[in-house]
Amino acid sequence: MNTYKLFLITIVFCMASSIVAAKVHSHDYFLNTQNDLKIYLKEKTLTNNKNAKVVILVNSLSIPSVAAFDVPQFSLMDKLAENGFDVWGIDFVAQGKASFPPSMQKNPPPTGIFPLRATEALPQLAHAIDFITQKTGKTKVTLLGWSWGSIVAAMYAIKYPTQVDHLILYGAMYADSLPQSAQAIFLQPYATKNGQFNEHLPAYQNIPWKIIQSHWQMMTNGNATIASQAAFNAVGNTYRSIDKHPMEKGTLRRPMGPMKDLFLTWHHQVPYPIKQITTPTLVIYGEQDIFADKTLFSQLTHVKHKKEVHVKEATHWLIYEKNRSEFYNEVTNFINNEH
Repeated sequence: MNTYKLFLITIVFCMASSIVAAKVHSHDYFLNTQNDLKIYLKEKTLTNNKNAKVVILVNSLSIPSVAAFDVPQFSLMDKLAENGFDVWGIDFVAQGKASFPPSMQKNPPPTGIFPLRATEALPQLAHAIDFITQKTGKTKVTLLGWSWGSIVAAMYAIKYPTQVDHLILYGAMYADSLPQSAQAIFLQPYATKNGQFNEHLPAYQNIPWKIIQSHWQMMTNGNATIASQAAFNAVGNTYRSIDKHPMEKGTLRRPMGPMKDLFLTWHHQVPYPIKQITTPTLVIYGEQDIFADKTLFSQLTHVKHKKEVHVKEATHWLIYEKNRSEFYNEVTNFINNEH
């Protein structure tokens, strides 16, 4: 009997030790750029997983920060780390904890300067991936780009195809037009009278959370079950904490470069040659996402291994919504599938 009790105690102790050992831990890194500005990287992984596949997350225009993927109770970084991945997020210069360029430290902002175009983000991502691969010893990474971040991720996969083993395009824009009903909100404020991008716009915008929330709620089409109030509150609290030195109380400085990229994208000025993508690619979006290009998947003509998933009752903010578990499962299974 004593031997049996000792056996049970040993099993329980081993299980408890395993749980403790499997705790997700986090590290922060700052990398210098050629202009002596700093890129911010955040890593999350299990303490006992030394052979984890590397997944790098590239954020959207709406919530321009690593923090978008690490919202308490809705953290994609934690979820992927718990599933055995070594997860990294990046703040490019002009975002979150990274340095802000001089044009974004002036109030009022200068005009005609558009920080953080995708062409600026690309070399920063390359610099970050060089650091990550050296630190982890991995030669290949998975890239997950959300919204505007999908443009940067796709551009990297085209330029450095041997370094990307999986590409995930979430809520991705390519060259499809916005619905007519959304153009007054997302295009007209940035356009000249003849419909071209206004080259005299400011370097950044001061965007309050209520604007982002209104865009999110617009896509739910009045279906209150898609996203809980707890989700709105958690994401809102994270959003309001991103900019440590806002120019206007309760707002976030959002660089104009990504907005210019999206404006041109929605006007069929293609940001990258999609037919040059050869990396195994997952295209995933919410069924009610008006930003995502629903024709993108069909244009991946040189991708041998590809999959398209549209999640029902979900929007552009799928990772915070009730059906986010389907997103997690599809992403995890795709990365773990040896193509």
